[in-house]
Amino acid sequence: MKRHGKPIDPALGRISTLGGLLGIKTGGLLARLAPIAGECAEDLVATIPHGFDALSVTVHVGRETARSICGAWLDALPGDRLALELDATTVTASSDEAALPPDAPALVHVLGADELAAVGWDGTAWTYVIAQPNPGDAECEATIARVEQVAEAVGVTAPQRRIAASLHRSLARGMVTRAWVRSRAGAVDPVLGLAWDRVEWLPIQHMVTGFYPALGAATKLDRLGRALEVDHATVELVLGPTDPPGLRISVRLAGP
Repeated sequence: MKRHGKPIDPALGRISTLGGLLGIKTGGLLARLAPIAGECAEDLVATIPHGFDALSVTVHVGRETARSICGAWLDALPGDRLALELDATTVTASSDEAALPPDAPALVHVLGADELAAVGWDGTAWTYVIAQPNPGDAECEATIARVEQVAEAVGVTAPQRRIAASLHRSLARGMVTRAWVRSRAGAVDPVLGLAWDRVEWLPIQHMVTGFYPALGAATKLDRLGRALEVDHATVELVLGPTDPPGLRISVRLAGP
């Protein structure tokens, strides 16, 4: 595959293919990724929101490369190797090497600060990602209780809290899941995220069509699965004060 007469790295070519399937322009995103393809092309994850109208890609790069993209604001985030989620114009960095800062919101501790998985930073907002172990029914219910407490505190609607509990019982399947909260200028955003890995396309279709029946999600998801030759994805439920919840779908384009 070529772009402007130059060969595109095969992994980046899959981004172009994905954009074509969804009718999303990817030129700006590919232009940002091309200079770092040699460092990150073996580790790419694409994320699509429930509206199928945008596309971001997460890569893992060394700190020097990350700072060349992020600028000086990255200095506030520790870590020698960082994950960057990029779209055509924005970037969010996250680190699994960062410790929980002393001024982190109290709600992070409610989610289980000892299980800190990553800290994200975009120059304006901090995101705290907390692993949630679910090896058995008791631990699964404990996760639901923690999430319920934080969701109520940030203003998530009761219907969304019930949806989150039901989905977690179905999708956790003994695996470690993740929950996150975000803060800026000392205040917690009215949003809470939950993520489950290795979710098959059928339950994803049920979620998207149930929340957003007018989007024609079944056809789009079927095309994605076939084009990318994957049978599962990571699903992130984004809960907030307005129904229905948001949804983000992430698929690995290259990597281990």
